[in-house]
Amino acid sequence: MKNWSGFLLAVVVALIFALVGFYYLVPNVYHPFSADTLDHTTPHLKPAALFLALAVLTVIIGRFVRPSPKA
Repeated sequence: MKNWSGFLLAVVVALIFALVGFYYLVPNVYHPFSADTLDHTTPHLKPAALFLALAVLTVIIGRFVRPSPKA
């Protein structure tokens, strides 16, 4: 039986992944888990792409766990 809690969890996790993905695209902001050894402030495309892809994947998973409307 499908319930709304799995769908809402998928939406929240997708939102967090999307925010972290956009965070890694912002220049002149400290990026803690980057490979830049000097100042960690340049935009990083690979982690951003990874987190945005995870956000899309989570939305797709959320679509499958969403309960169907009752007819």
